[in-house]
Amino acid sequence: MDEFETQVSLFITIAILAAFAGSKAIYDRYRKSFTKIKVVVVGAGPIGLTSAIIALRSTKVSKITIFEEKERNELIYTSYQISFDDQSIQFLKSLGVDFDNIEGCWKGNYFQTNAGVYMQYILEKLKLSSNKTACDIHFKTRFCRETLKDIESIQGRCLVITSDGRNGQAQRILGLNDFSEQYSCGAFGTVAAVERADLREIPTPEIRVHNLNFDLSAYGGSAPEANGTPGFSLKIFGNSKHRFISLAIAKCDLPVVKALRTILDRAMMRNIFLKCFNTYKLSSEPLLSESYALNHMKYSPRLFEIKLSQRSETVAYFDDCDMFVLAEGEAAAFLNFHTGLDINPAIRGLTSLGRFIEMITVADTEHAVSNALMYKMKHSEQLFRDFVKNGIREYMLT
Repeated sequence: MDEFETQVSLFITIAILAAFAGSKAIYDRYRKSFTKIKVVVVGAGPIGLTSAIIALRSTKVSKITIFEEKERNELIYTSYQISFDDQSIQFLKSLGVDFDNIEGCWKGNYFQTNAGVYMQYILEKLKLSSNKTACDIHFKTRFCRETLKDIESIQGRCLVITSDGRNGQAQRILGLNDFSEQYSCGAFGTVAAVERADLREIPTPEIRVHNLNFDLSAYGGSAPEANGTPGFSLKIFGNSKHRFISLAIAKCDLPVVKALRTILDRAMMRNIFLKCFNTYKLSSEPLLSESYALNHMKYSPRLFEIKLSQRSETVAYFDDCDMFVLAEGEAAAFLNFHTGLDINPAIRGLTSLGRFIEMITVADTEHAVSNALMYKMKHSEQLFRDFVKNGIREYMLT
């Protein structure tokens, strides 16, 4: 009889433990399905607003707050042009972005539009979707230590995304290390910009030309290189009013490259840009005169090494206030060169944001938090390495 009672008692104990384990598993699934996080975005540029769209589409986000120091009208009348490549276009389409409803132009698999037009479109999408997830946008609000106090007082877990650019202060205020490391992209380059004050800001396709050589003998430099020698790649881009001219060449010891890196003659470099523009511009564009270029063209007077600067810390977790901090866009990495496609590496960085939000929302152990941070860091590191290796070749040299 004692043995029977022991077996019954053991069976009951096992049944209770199994029921407890089962109920705990059900509770954990229930808790994780309803746990939500609040998201704060610092900077309402193209990357900040795209981050907000990703957060808005997540079932794990209960509220989004955006801080932007500019006025709304100043933001939507931003005049510089952005150009999305096919990979970015497909990702943005998956977020519900309808390029047929954005003013711009197509050239092959590239879509060009003014940054202000894109930001106005995203702002409207956020407004229309705010009935599902609360979304507050604070214009004319500079992120500062007082703002940080408000964020730290938020009840529950919070994710702060800094996208206030390479010179933004949010990352430092939030406690991330603002030290940057530079990596060579294996190329030299130079950039010019000119504003055509009499023209409208119409989205314009880019122009690429390769294997250009320059005769610098009039400036004490070398004559053009022999046929078959690698030449410069030229890109003309920007909208019809704000035009950019970029020249790049893979790192090499050609005499013309040495001359353009060492001879400081502003007239020489200005004339190179002027000739390149007038030779390869769109047929519908007026020529640039020498006097106009002298007074209105801004340019780098020497060839310089193209480098990518990467923040040493782009994601962190602060246990005392249960806050994750993430840097995106030029707050995480930036180039000392302009390719006209600079927004696309930043868009690549956002492709892991949705999954990262899911992971940190339900991360209830130190191990789970570490896994989420590691996931985002690995993705960012892979993007940095890929761009250093292939970015300039893809965006300029081919």
